[in-house]
Amino acid sequence: MAELRRWRVDYGGKEYVAKAMADGEVLVDGKIAASWGSSLFGLPKSVEFKIEDKNATLRRTGMVSQHFDLIFEGRVYTEKQGRA
Repeated sequence: MAELRRWRVDYGGKEYVAKAMADGEVLVDGKIAASWGSSLFGLPKSVEFKIEDKNATLRRTGMVSQHFDLIFEGRVYTEKQGRA
């Protein structure tokens, strides 16, 4: 399925790639980390998942847009910052 957004995250000396997919999945390094059901508006307001052993959140930034921020370890990765 199509990739909506991608972020690169450094944690513990390793780089991870998190992706929001159009089919309702969040992938971390190619493995499903979370999923959500289909919705008229796409992604729910937020989706929680893990990168390694730490919590991460995808947050939709608009009411009906497919724009997201990734929040991890207290840092907000915007779409421009997180593009690969």
